[in-house]
Amino acid sequence: MTNSAGTAMCAFITPFLKYLRDGLVEENLSPARFQVLQALSGGEEVSMVRLAEMLSVTKRNITTLVDALEKEALVSRKAHPTDRRSKLVSLTKNGEETFSQVARVQQAHLEKLTAHLDAKQQHVLAESLSRLTSVMTEEDSPNKTRCPTSQTE
Repeated sequence: MTNSAGTAMCAFITPFLKYLRDGLVEENLSPARFQVLQALSGGEEVSMVRLAEMLSVTKRNITTLVDALEKEALVSRKAHPTDRRSKLVSLTKNGEETFSQVARVQQAHLEKLTAHLDAKQQHVLAESLSRLTSVMTEEDSPNKTRCPTSQTE
């Protein structure tokens, strides 16, 4: 029996998240913390509220994540210059270096997984995932959805 694409994606999510976690174990970084570093890797300061929105997590959850990353000197927080209720978060130099290192490790880990596909399958997968990502992230799209992933520590 052939599974639908939706069924296959749902079956893929949990083992894929475990695979991602396994790839980060040696780096002592949870996938959620990695996602925060990735979101900040553009070099810009981002408000806590915007960061929570970017990662589809609650304000409380992003505070917990940023607290832990700040304790490890991977991010820093400062007051927003025009909104005294808001804090801006950015990567520290150590955070930039850690993200670069962990991103390389994560990329190699993902390449090990995709090595189980031939070149044509890898191309189709990349194109399909890019298209679905566009559909989910287009601001004005009526199809905009969130991927049901866990964003906890």
